[in-house]
Amino acid sequence: MHKRRSHWRIWLLLLWLLLTLPVVAAVGGIALYEIRHADRVYEGVQAGGIPLGGLTLDGAERTLRAGLPPFTGAPITVRDGARAWTLTPAELGLSIDTRATAATSYAIGRQSPGTASLSSFSSLSSLSSVWSGLRADLSAQYDAWRFGISIIPTLGYDENRLAYALKRISREVDVPPREGTLTISGLDVIAVPGASGRLANLDATRARLLPFVREGKGGTVELVMEDRQPVVTSVDAAAAKARTLLARPVTLLAQGAESRQVFEVDRPTLRTWLVFVPTLAPAGVAELSVQVDKGKVADYLEEIAPRIDRPALEAGLDFDPMTKQVKVMSPSQVGQELDPKAALSAIEAAVVNAAGAEMGATLEISLPVKLLQPKVDSTKVAEMGIVELVSEGTTYFAGSSRERVKNIVAAADKFRSVVVPPGEDFSFNQAVGDVSAANGFIESLIIWGDRTAVGIGGGVCQVSTTAFRAAFFGGFPITERWAHGYVVSWYGEPGLDATIYTPDVDFRFRNDTGHFLLIKASADTTRGRITFSYYGTRPNRTVEVSKPVIANIRQPEKPLYQEDASLPAGTIRQVDWATNGMDVTVKRTIRNGDGTVKEEELVSKYQPWRAVYLYGPGTTLPADAVIAPTPTPEPSRTPMPTRRP
Repeated sequence: MHKRRSHWRIWLLLLWLLLTLPVVAAVGGIALYEIRHADRVYEGVQAGGIPLGGLTLDGAERTLRAGLPPFTGAPITVRDGARAWTLTPAELGLSIDTRATAATSYAIGRQSPGTASLSSFSSLSSLSSVWSGLRADLSAQYDAWRFGISIIPTLGYDENRLAYALKRISREVDVPPREGTLTISGLDVIAVPGASGRLANLDATRARLLPFVREGKGGTVELVMEDRQPVVTSVDAAAAKARTLLARPVTLLAQGAESRQVFEVDRPTLRTWLVFVPTLAPAGVAELSVQVDKGKVADYLEEIAPRIDRPALEAGLDFDPMTKQVKVMSPSQVGQELDPKAALSAIEAAVVNAAGAEMGATLEISLPVKLLQPKVDSTKVAEMGIVELVSEGTTYFAGSSRERVKNIVAAADKFRSVVVPPGEDFSFNQAVGDVSAANGFIESLIIWGDRTAVGIGGGVCQVSTTAFRAAFFGGFPITERWAHGYVVSWYGEPGLDATIYTPDVDFRFRNDTGHFLLIKASADTTRGRITFSYYGTRPNRTVEVSKPVIANIRQPEKPLYQEDASLPAGTIRQVDWATNGMDVTVKRTIRNGDGTVKEEELVSKYQPWRAVYLYGPGTTLPADAVIAPTPTPEPSRTPMPTRRP
């Protein structure tokens, strides 16, 4: 019994092998075929009669490029009414696209998703879809191998050649719209109305051509044309306004403080002002409007402004301390100034609204003029509060040279009728003006760099120092003050000096009294003293100024000897005297009537100053003498003087 069962098992195994071996053989054969053509065109596929089976994509492209003849097709005709243009395949850049043809051939039998893993499919329907695609690919591969599949070569075209061909046609048919224009020739207004045009729509025409181009077929295509309207059609109203403006006199009126000035604008000038600008009309179309060239008008206003502008003149005042009365030395005067922006707007408005005026009638345009009120008004002297002495400062110049005294007197004379409005700054440089020969100053000794030298204006710093002391002792806020670089003996104790050098180095203080301040300077050449007196209304405060505190004293260098060829041999003359350098602090305490106290420190840092001697050639000098180097030619730019002593 056991033997019989063994025989049956053997027969069943043989039967199973007979049934499955063909299937296994078939699957294996298909697998080998797929592996062999993994990156190659399947057998039996051809394009344009050229077999491509077994070739890679690049190999198929090379084979097609070498084997396919150049494309020759029928021309395409573009027509516009009775006119026609023939475009050959060569003009359109038509040719066989071997790369695209090879890609189409390579795609035969490769339409399914491929050999995706079963784990990537989440449902039986997905698996069924893949199986369906695989069967379709296998079927296409079998048909190609058994019966052959022929691909029609794919055509391509040159986009640039197509665009150029259409552009060439458009140049022959396009009639651009003509914009309405206005020009002025001489004084005549020339009007050219707008006219419609007709332009080829190249995008729409291209869309009609493409189906013929892609299929390589000949045929006829109608050129798409469109009517175009100009932006500006009507110019009559602007032409009439321009003619009206050019046919009438134009007058500009500038009403000043005391008189009215008239400026006639001639027609050639007015012609250059007019420009024509498109503006959107209510109907949705554009019209030309007459406007002015702002740049040209602004240039004209800039040219006439100096004839209109006049600065306000401040009143010249004096104060008599005996009678405590203010005397008007010279009256104030209201100034005036053209407002260029407002004037330009006024001219623009007049031109825009000029159309309704009568032909030949004068067009009058008022120019806005601003009145400039003087800060020191001679009609308001009683309101200024100049009633008493507020503060005073005095320094001494006895023993000064004639030239130095003359400069001190010249600077003091500048302080006549100097009035500082409340809340404003006094500027010494502004009151004195340029320190030059043209302004009444002469040469005297000044400090230039690290030497005493002859220069214009020596002694002016004595005046600025005196003005500073009057302000400092009066408790005024000092807004700019510079100490001299070195201690100057003329001013007594150091620490209360103020140097100036126009226009860069100034002395300034603010008038914080709430009233006008009149500044007077007087130079007494007999007693050798200069005094600054500030008149106004004395503020409710007291001022205490401490004695100078001197620290950090520094000795000067050894005397310097410099040869002077103009001196006789054996002569030695001292021209500079040694002065110690030092730091000086002066304290000012201001006690206001409301009980508040303000303490300030005025710090001055002075450099040491060496003695200097001149000697004649051949003079025997001390063994330890420091001899200055031979002077070199004066440079093109010299340093700013440190001070005017």
